[in-house]
Amino acid sequence: MFYLSLLFLMSLCSEDLKILETKESSETFTIHQGEPNIIYWMPEADNAILMPLQDKSFCQVKQQTVQTETQQFTIIQSDDFKDYEFEIDTPLNFREFIGMVHINDGMLAITSDAIAYLIKFNYDNVISSQGFTSYGNSKDFAGVIWKANLQPVLTSIESRDELPQLVYSKKNNLAFVLYSDSAQFFSVSEMEKNEKTMHVNQISNWIQREERGLTKEIDGYVFSAVGKAGMDIYEIKESDVTFRYTVTQKDLKLQRAQLELKDFAVFKVKDGQYQLYLLDAKKGLILAYMYINSSEFKFELVMSLEEQRGGIAVDTKNGQNIFAAFEQNGIYFYIEYLVNFSQKIFSIITKQVSNYRIVDVDATDEFAIISGVNHHQIVFNNGYDFLAPNKEKILFTQIGMRDFQFFQYTYEEDQLKEAVRDEYQYDDFFFGVTATNAFLTKFRFVPARVVCFADQNVEEWSKQYYTLQFNKSQVVNNSISANQLIRTTKNFAVQVVTTYLFAQQWKLIRILLITLGGIILISVGIVLFQFRKYRIQEAQLDTELSQHQQKSVDESGTKLNDSSVIIKVQKVE
Repeated sequence: MFYLSLLFLMSLCSEDLKILETKESSETFTIHQGEPNIIYWMPEADNAILMPLQDKSFCQVKQQTVQTETQQFTIIQSDDFKDYEFEIDTPLNFREFIGMVHINDGMLAITSDAIAYLIKFNYDNVISSQGFTSYGNSKDFAGVIWKANLQPVLTSIESRDELPQLVYSKKNNLAFVLYSDSAQFFSVSEMEKNEKTMHVNQISNWIQREERGLTKEIDGYVFSAVGKAGMDIYEIKESDVTFRYTVTQKDLKLQRAQLELKDFAVFKVKDGQYQLYLLDAKKGLILAYMYINSSEFKFELVMSLEEQRGGIAVDTKNGQNIFAAFEQNGIYFYIEYLVNFSQKIFSIITKQVSNYRIVDVDATDEFAIISGVNHHQIVFNNGYDFLAPNKEKILFTQIGMRDFQFFQYTYEEDQLKEAVRDEYQYDDFFFGVTATNAFLTKFRFVPARVVCFADQNVEEWSKQYYTLQFNKSQVVNNSISANQLIRTTKNFAVQVVTTYLFAQQWKLIRILLITLGGIILISVGIVLFQFRKYRIQEAQLDTELSQHQQKSVDESGTKLNDSSVIIKVQKVE
């Protein structure tokens, strides 16, 4: 397949999105009655639409989708509970996982009653590659190697009645356990040594807040959404954490009501410069630049997007495709925005109502996961719905999922990259916790394709005609363009043919013939080998026999020469 021509470059009236139109050569495909066939794959298509030129068509387009495979094992057992652990009765002593963070080659999970579990991957089962260290039960995808009870280090009774929040700093290899009025941190390296004790440090200048939402670490700074107070920023310095700044509506020069931050995302542009995506409970998304140097923080408001109340979560991976979830009057929905910081413009690509409660949003380079309680949806980036507005939702089920993260890094990185080079990319699986279990889910992407099926009622040698259109993202300077895409058009025909054998049966026959041919070749080879072996043995026997005869003649001549009797032969007349 190759492109025949470039037709024209056009711009949508409603958007600055430029569409590069291309056309592929026409083709005729053949299919058999009663046998489903995938006649055409579109591996790079974001979405596609198939337009039949007749009624009762037997071909349809299947959009790109994801198949999942999940492993899990139970960590918290009923016999884990001890009476003395519940002498101080609190509402959170039911002990279930409520959060986790990704650490080097594993995860750190925490329960409602502040029990921290260190879990390490068994890569032999994660990526089906041998030679990695095993932990716990080697048949599971991971194993628990250490756990710690953090309740004794809590500084207040109020903290015992709160759910802890877990944050990890890869740069410092530190884990933070956060509450509204206090915070502690400890070294993951010390935990990995699997010793009997572990040092836990208190953050002395942690500011007490009435509300504390998402908290994350970026480049040695801890950012914490604190509701109407804005966003607190702390700096990690070796073994100490200090408060640096609180972002309020004054920093963003907002003229309206007070900032009420529910969630946020941060995208790093370069050292010292970041893009902020702030989800306000009443205003919706607010975009701003943040500049950090050694002495101060500066902020620059870029724009506020359309006003949306009831913000739940927001996330982005590439800084352009922004996924945000909202709840209004009991209706949950998500929006995918396409933003351009430099030009201060945005557009809405997708806006979809969800049939289930939305809990969180997590984005990768290619897609986002809209998380529910049991059912979760995968939404691909750049879903240009003006071409395929009615495509099916991609759903998967993970009962009781509490928290998860995509695989990102490892201290055995070179070895791991070599092992997964041909099979997985790092964001092809994610892992997390349910109430009592740890789970790992692998992805397998299935590209868009055209599927045809003609039943026995379809007449033999009947022919149908179709026009196929599909979109591909335009790559400019090794990055996906935010305002360009390639739309490809292809015309093709599908003809139903009759045969005594289906294509799959032909494949089986070919395999059998190849196998039989292989057996015959091996048999002939064995016969020729044995024949050659017998000829060599025969030649060796002939050589040995000749040598033996020559030896006998030589021995006879020697006796005559050594004899003292000379016999003279007389001529007989």
